[in-house]
Amino acid sequence: MSRSPQMIERLKAEQAENPKVPHYDCKADMSCWPLQPEDIKTAGYWKKAGRRVPKGAEPVAFVVSGHGQSFHGIKLPTRWMPAFHLDQTVPVKAKPTTPKDLHQ
Repeated sequence: MSRSPQMIERLKAEQAENPKVPHYDCKADMSCWPLQPEDIKTAGYWKKAGRRVPKGAEPVAFVVSGHGQSFHGIKLPTRWMPAFHLDQTVPVKAKPTTPKDLHQ
């Protein structure tokens, strides 16, 4: 299923606000934008991969995110989300599970 022409026009207008930054789509054959590379993801997807984006990092690209509705019926508008390269991320530190682990 592709995105509606109205959606594509709105995304193109939003893309014009950041013309020097690459813009990618997260799904193949959904729009006219190229598919995002494997080493560029939004902060939320880096977190799922056990990495985080430090505060103040500048996005290297924007990725189309959202598909209109979530499992729970919450509206998730399709929009451009800042995306970061793998080199900009750091591993998430594991948190101790008990106070006893802090003293070891």
